[in-house]
Amino acid sequence: MEHIELKASPRGIMTKGELNQARKNGKVPAQLYGKEAEPMSIFLESEAFSSTAKRLTKSMIIDLNLDGKKYSALMKEVQRANLSGEIIHIDFNLVGRGQKMRVRVPLHLSGIAKGVRDGGILEHAIHDIEVECQVESLPEKIEVDITELEANHALHLRDIAIPEGVRLLTNPETVIAIIKFARAEVETAAPAEATVETVAAPEQAASEDANEAAQK
Repeated sequence: MEHIELKASPRGIMTKGELNQARKNGKVPAQLYGKEAEPMSIFLESEAFSSTAKRLTKSMIIDLNLDGKKYSALMKEVQRANLSGEIIHIDFNLVGRGQKMRVRVPLHLSGIAKGVRDGGILEHAIHDIEVECQVESLPEKIEVDITELEANHALHLRDIAIPEGVRLLTNPETVIAIIKFARAEVETAAPAEATVETVAAPEQAASEDANEAAQK
C-alpha cells in the first residue's frame, strides 16, 4: 500500500485575519483528530498538497511529517472556497497499527467489456464501496475486471473478489456496472398525401348535359 508523505508544521491559535494571511503565504490550515489524542492544529504547504490532491482518496494513508515525527492519517474532509475552489481547510483522522476502521474504497473498472465491443453502452453505477478492515489491510482501490460483461447484463458486488482481511459493508446485491444498448431511433416516412379526384355520378352527368342542351 502506497503512503504519501506531506510536511506539516504546528499551528497555534490564530485570528481569522491571521489565517487568511497564512493562506496567502502558501499555507493550508488543517486539523488532525485521533480517538486517544487531543486534536492537533497544523499547517500544510499549499503547493505540495495541491500537487498530490488529485490522486488522494479517503482510503489512502498519508504520513504527516510534523517536526520530524510522523503521524499516519486518512483524509476526512477538504473544504474549498465556493467561488474560487481554493482549498481553505483539511481534516485528517489519525490511524494506528491494528486499528479497525470503516472507510469508503474506490472501485476501478478495468478492461473493455464484450458488450461495449458489440455496440452497447457502459453505465458505471457506483464508484466506491464501504468496507471495514484494519489499517494494514486497507486497499487504496479495488480493481474490477469487466472484460466478460456482456450486453444487457449487470455486474454486482457479489460477483467480485474482496481483498483478504476486508469485510464488505455495502449491500452485495448492489450493481457496479451494466451494459445497455441504446435505443435506435427509427425514422418512419410520412405517408404520401393521396390525390382525390371528384368524379360525377352517371345520373348527375346526364342531368348536367340536359341542362346545357336546354339553355342552347
